[in-house]
Amino acid sequence: MGLFDFLKKKPDDASTPAAGGPAAAPASPVSPAQPAPPPPPAQAPKAAPQPPAAAPAPTAGAPAAAPAKPAPPAVIEGVDAFGRRMAIPRDEYRTRMLPDLLKAHGNNPDQLVGIILQALRDGLAADVLAAANRLTVVDKDVERALSVLAVVQRDAGELDSAEATLRELLQKRPQSAAARVGLGMLALQRGDKAAAADNLSQALAIDVNHPDAVHGWLQLRHDTVGDAGYLAELQELAARPQAWRAKLWLARHLGQKGDADAAAAVYRDVLALAGDQQDAQIMASGDLVQMQRHDLVRELVAPRFVPGRSHPHVGLALLHHFAQTQDHVAGAALLHQMHLHYGHLVGGELQPFTAEFDRQRLAKLPPPAPMGPNARIGLYRLDRPIWYAGLDDPVWLLPNKPAGGRQALFFALSIEGNAEMLTGKEDEVGRLSRSLPLLLAEQAWLSTPHRGAALLPLAESGGWALMGRPWPEEMLLQGLPERERAEALLVTGTLHVDGDLRRIDLFVYDGQKQARVGHVSAQAPVAAAGELLLRLLADLWPLLGGPKDHKPPVGDAAFWQRYAEGLGQLAALVVTQAGGMPKDRLYGERYITNWLQSAALLESRWQPGFWTVLSALGVLHQLGSPVPKEHARFVAEVFRQSPPNSPFARLAAPVLRAVGLEGLWQSRRAEIVAAAGGDPAYAAWLQRAEAPKPA
Repeated sequence: MGLFDFLKKKPDDASTPAAGGPAAAPASPVSPAQPAPPPPPAQAPKAAPQPPAAAPAPTAGAPAAAPAKPAPPAVIEGVDAFGRRMAIPRDEYRTRMLPDLLKAHGNNPDQLVGIILQALRDGLAADVLAAANRLTVVDKDVERALSVLAVVQRDAGELDSAEATLRELLQKRPQSAAARVGLGMLALQRGDKAAAADNLSQALAIDVNHPDAVHGWLQLRHDTVGDAGYLAELQELAARPQAWRAKLWLARHLGQKGDADAAAAVYRDVLALAGDQQDAQIMASGDLVQMQRHDLVRELVAPRFVPGRSHPHVGLALLHHFAQTQDHVAGAALLHQMHLHYGHLVGGELQPFTAEFDRQRLAKLPPPAPMGPNARIGLYRLDRPIWYAGLDDPVWLLPNKPAGGRQALFFALSIEGNAEMLTGKEDEVGRLSRSLPLLLAEQAWLSTPHRGAALLPLAESGGWALMGRPWPEEMLLQGLPERERAEALLVTGTLHVDGDLRRIDLFVYDGQKQARVGHVSAQAPVAAAGELLLRLLADLWPLLGGPKDHKPPVGDAAFWQRYAEGLGQLAALVVTQAGGMPKDRLYGERYITNWLQSAALLESRWQPGFWTVLSALGVLHQLGSPVPKEHARFVAEVFRQSPPNSPFARLAAPVLRAVGLEGLWQSRRAEIVAAAGGDPAYAAWLQRAEAPKPA
């Protein structure tokens, strides 16, 4: 990796060099800031993801000059143990976390280099001076250690010390190109262009492909000869024996000048010479996709990409290639590999491709049959909380119900509002109409004497149905088995849409009395849907035998809104797995699991939040989806932190298999089984969960 003025390249710069010293993301022992909400689930974008832009350059094909020193960032970004992006206030990171990281890794030179380089990117050079000096003691790679120290000293404003360090490196390693590059950059910083050019020329004579030597030299020559003479400078450097890095810039220059065929020929030459070099793959993939040379992407780039070893930017370029060529099959397969290997690094950049490849796949299916005026609508009934699905029927997870408890049946809301009010809001309105009964059914199980069930309308042809008016309770009661009618409590309702306002009315019908016994109502804007749900829950519960002003034990309105929406999304997976919807029309699985995972982490005290994630992964595994394996990092970390008697640990057997970590289950199986205390229901469940499943 170049260590000098080009150290601070932006992450999306296509010329980002291959890492010689990895930049470590800060590992935090504390809870980080919560991630931004993911996009709405199952929502295809209106346009394909935009292709990557070529690295910025002041003139066509010229490497970017060393940027002016930017203002220090207000926050330090990183990834926590769950794979979440996190942002830590700069002062907190500098004073509390960075010293701990440096101390913890002070004897591991590879880790120490990564932390120091990250600190340099974050403008904290003065804070890692001592660590950089320590690196020269513990690192056997003298050139790396002294180069890092010189950069730290330079960025901390100690130019004379940086020069002395580089002179020491030259004494110990007379053929060090890095030392000469460092001296050249110091000379340039002091305004001595002649000395800078001399040092960079010496560096190129030693290593014609040294990244900072090539970049610095070309920038200096461009400043000297201008646009008119720049092509000749590129050609001269590219013509040197074994030179391939300069050819990258020559190819880009030719492409930006409109000579795509000449640029493609140079890239073919570069990849034949240095196809295993990450820098070459990064620039070639980005530029060839930008130039729409998909034939060469297939020939030169795709065969060289190895997930987990190649740079993720190459994979991103290939995803753009597959999106542009409408190859959703290869694109979806690569997207899965990208999530497995790089999701914690570039997850945000991967998100649009899920919807794009889903959109392309669905576009090739025959259109669904339109619903006729007399289309039949049925009710899909879930007699257990929605997170019960996909987990091999864990009867031990549900609370025992007292004698005399009844069955509370919660029906999806019917929709009120004129067509104009509903246009464009169908997804949001439909999710709310299904989320509320699922949430109420769960809460009935957990906090009333009764059993809860949710009933959701499905069209006979497959897919959710929105009802324009509620079914009469008498008809619903007659549709139940006779043995259930007397003990049933029916909860029906309407959702009224009025611009940004949502009003929900719920009605309780007692099967014993065959009459309505109560009504509750609440209204709120869309953005305050969580408050609406909590008000309805508090007012409804006394009518169902629950406590007055009932409120879940943890979580605020924002959490309950997100959690309830997650239940509604999970229902799409559950119903599809059960055959209620066509499997080939399922889309947005990755958005759904990400939504559920972020909701669980948003309020970690609510354990059913984690069960919903396990349920979704179990259902998707049964559907044959590869998505569960993408959550292995999350599941492993929560499992590691879960006590052996916790429901998450006890439920983990089938899900660890689904994410490819069955060995992790075996490592803790004995202690978890012992913690279950011989519970026969758990033992029977575990036998089912561990039994081989048919392919």
